[in-house]
Amino acid sequence: MTEADAFETAIRRVLSDDEVVRRFWQRGYLELTSHAESNASRWLGRRILTAAVIALTTAGLVWLVKTGALK
Repeated sequence: MTEADAFETAIRRVLSDDEVVRRFWQRGYLELTSHAESNASRWLGRRILTAAVIALTTAGLVWLVKTGALK
């Protein structure tokens, strides 16, 4: 038996173990959902921050126009 055959046999043995495969996919799922939640939270935070900056800038410009500082 060559090293390649031994390696293939070992991989097949590991993949035939349902518990190992279940834990592998569960860990991958948890990692994926963790990244998705983190990215969604950051995306929402950036949108809120952008909206706040735009609102403050607009309010400042309106105030400057109303007070006559900008014509």
